[in-house]
Amino acid sequence: MFEVGIGVALIVLAVAVLKYVERQTRGTVPGIVEERLNARLDDLDRRLTDIQEVMIAIDEKLNRRGTEGAS
Repeated sequence: MFEVGIGVALIVLAVAVLKYVERQTRGTVPGIVEERLNARLDDLDRRLTDIQEVMIAIDEKLNRRGTEGAS
């Protein structure tokens, strides 16, 4: 029974240490890495915007065909 208590205590201690380390290292991204990441996100945003515009154009074209066929 004593060994189980020590095991649980070690697990709790390990989780506490892990959480402490995560809090200490959060938000410390080096400037160069952050710039590269922001550039990639901007590129991704631009591509998604382009895809969205294409999808809207296709949807409008299909709607026009659908209304022409129903008339």
